[in-house]
Amino acid sequence: MGSLSVLTAVDTREETRRGHREKLAFRPVEVELGLALVGNGKVEGSARWASGGTCVTAEVKGPEATPAMAAGDAAAASGGDATTVTVKAIVRPVCGLAADREHELEDRIAKFVQSVLDRSCPPRTTVTVVVQILSEDGSLLACALNAAAVALLDAGVPLCGSPATVSVAMARRAGSPADWVLLLEPDAREEAACEFVGTYAMLFASPGDGPGDRTQDNDNEKPSEDKGKGSMESEIVHMSCNGRATGDGTLLALSAAEKASEQMLAFMRSLFV
Repeated sequence: MGSLSVLTAVDTREETRRGHREKLAFRPVEVELGLALVGNGKVEGSARWASGGTCVTAEVKGPEATPAMAAGDAAAASGGDATTVTVKAIVRPVCGLAADREHELEDRIAKFVQSVLDRSCPPRTTVTVVVQILSEDGSLLACALNAAAVALLDAGVPLCGSPATVSVAMARRAGSPADWVLLLEPDAREEAACEFVGTYAMLFASPGDGPGDRTQDNDNEKPSEDKGKGSMESEIVHMSCNGRATGDGTLLALSAAEKASEQMLAFMRSLFV
């Protein structure tokens, strides 16, 4: 994938960063689907997603009957919503036991998956997503959400659109606090040096096929530009931010994320052609 077009009010005087990458350029991405040696026989879909120095694998199990339903526990089953699909996320660190950070990632991944599942997904079932961190050098959440998304597609789990996630970092130009420097897919060193890091997951769908049919209204839903391949709508299904930024800076980051997510979507779709 290439770099984005220059955004208004974004500092671009320094054109390259580590590895001679432009500020609004993606890191090299490598994806492998259907990993033969991942997990066990219950895995329905899997993927390995490497972005720069960050690499994770994702496994998807299900949809399968919840333990209560499988055991015929009528008392437990009666307390649930007949349309509910339970999502369970497990994040395993590179080494050692999962800590607070991994549990926070689990919560975000579970909410992301829940937000993109289609209503045709069998009710009273469980979808389990297991993410194994293999290496880490920034933009970890974006990498994990993209890996989960393509693993869900590999598993054939019905989704209400096509999700794509990107990470954007911002720092102020030294001596010119009104200017923001935006970095797409920051590495760990850039994340530590920036004042703001945001992860944005967008869901793309044709009108009436995805966001508009969902059970929850979303004020962030907006039409995307017509690229000549049919009208598409996009909505933000996940946004997490660390650090502080002005209102103008936040809008710049969101604008960059929206453009970058369209390129990420095109790349992800190419994986299934």
